[in-house]
Amino acid sequence: MLAKAKIGQNVKISPYAVIGDNVNIGDNTEIREFVVIRDNVSIGSNNIIFPHVTIGEEPQDRSFTNEISFVEIGDNNVIRENVTIHKPVGLNQVTKLGNNNFLMVGVHLAHNVCVGDGNTFANSVSLAGHTQVGNYVTFGGAAQIHQHSRIGDYAMVGGLAGVNLDVLPYMVFGGIPAKVITSNRVALKKYAFTQQERADVMTAFKIIYDMNLSIPSMLEELEKLPESRITKNIFEFIINSKRGIITQKYSK
Repeated sequence: MLAKAKIGQNVKISPYAVIGDNVNIGDNTEIREFVVIRDNVSIGSNNIIFPHVTIGEEPQDRSFTNEISFVEIGDNNVIRENVTIHKPVGLNQVTKLGNNNFLMVGVHLAHNVCVGDGNTFANSVSLAGHTQVGNYVTFGGAAQIHQHSRIGDYAMVGGLAGVNLDVLPYMVFGGIPAKVITSNRVALKKYAFTQQERADVMTAFKIIYDMNLSIPSMLEELEKLPESRITKNIFEFIINSKRGIITQKYSK
């Protein structure tokens, strides 16, 4: 069913898809069978949305009172079967998915979630409400993220992990509750970080996870390091944490 929607050029909409009012779909996007897109959803160009995806359904939150809110999806995303992306709680609030993301089967993005660019979500990953995800993050299968958590750029969250605090950029986390394992060397090499930048990550890792420091002392030690985008990003991520960062280190 096609209601009051704005459809771009070369858009493919398969039979039995349901599209609500005030929906915008960009050029060259493909929407396959049994996709449900509710009201007030914007989808960019060159996306492919597989069967049984639901976008813009009401949030699973008791405080929701049918206020008008929005879902915004960028360009070049792959959204596989049975993904759910819910509208946010709060008048004129937005649930966001950026560009070039890959969401595998059964991923759930809850209300008020904000996801950046280039992220990979394996099967059955769930982000609870108000979760924020940076860029180029990898989630292993069935990872579960607590509401209001933040996941930093180029991090990896292992399969079946349970995240209940903020995940620092450039690091690998796993377990229940999630603990740090090591630096994300694979991503750092994949995305062409320099040898010095990779060394900066390891230096920060040792300060945060090997020196048994309080957060204020940890920040003091990070400030002493030579200025780099790595240490700056990690420092600012810690400073801006409201839930607190994961400080426990995984040991076999």
